[in-house]
Amino acid sequence: MEMRLPGWVRSIIAISTLMQLGFGVTLLFEPSRVADLWPWPLPPLSARLLGASALVSIPLAFLSIGINRYRMAMIPLVMMLTYRVLQLLAGIMHIDRFAANSTITLNYFGGGLLMLTVFAYPLIASSRGGLSPASPEAPFPVPILWRPHPSLRDGIAFLGGMLIVLGLAFLFLGGSAKLLWFDAKGMTPLTARLFASPLIGLGLGLALVARAKDWREVMIPAVGLVTIGVLATLALVLSRDSFAPQSPLAWFMAALPLVLLVIGILLLRSRPKPLPDAHAAAQGMRLRKAA
Repeated sequence: MEMRLPGWVRSIIAISTLMQLGFGVTLLFEPSRVADLWPWPLPPLSARLLGASALVSIPLAFLSIGINRYRMAMIPLVMMLTYRVLQLLAGIMHIDRFAANSTITLNYFGGGLLMLTVFAYPLIASSRGGLSPASPEAPFPVPILWRPHPSLRDGIAFLGGMLIVLGLAFLFLGGSAKLLWFDAKGMTPLTARLFASPLIGLGLGLALVARAKDWREVMIPAVGLVTIGVLATLALVLSRDSFAPQSPLAWFMAALPLVLLVIGILLLRSRPKPLPDAHAAAQGMRLRKAA
């Protein structure tokens, strides 16, 4: 049985995502306003990359709640949940940077805890059979058996593991991870830990994509990869005067947006061709039994 997301979850995600849209677009194109929107200052390139990472949630969230099939929303929910958990952790590790009576502080921690709960609820409820059946009229009603070339699966899994390791390095090394960064205006320990969240979130998403058997599970994360690829590249172009990689790993970090863009396109193009109804029904039966 395919399940759907509860109405209250979809409503809160929609409202939060619209707020993220304004936040992300502002930082991407007006990074000087970061002091009005964020608890600590960031140089323009880092602020733009923060905006780009926030905008990734737009397609992940709206496609998940619009299609409203839990099978398709599961990987995006894991990615967005990871982003929130690690963002909160970075704030807790540097709680001294937050003013107690600030609206920005309330939004950072209060909003973060709310969205953590909203993203986690469907993941927990689905394991207990607590979600309602999906509507037969919802898009993508039939499973799409996904059998990419083994090298694509292996490559995605390897890259996912690398991103998790890099994210953990940012999280635990803090300011000592500056050799992994490419902003000429530097990187504080708090900024390093902030960027651990999108790296680990993307890494977990790729690891789950590498294990997927139904192309429908791959589609929304693939759109997210294309989004971060385009927007992070745009951030680098807009702040090219501050672009200064200091090591081979920093160059790898700088190349990641284009790598993710290519992988996203490959995943979208890897959708199997439509099969006759009888074959599609048989494949759907096999996937349902495997699940």
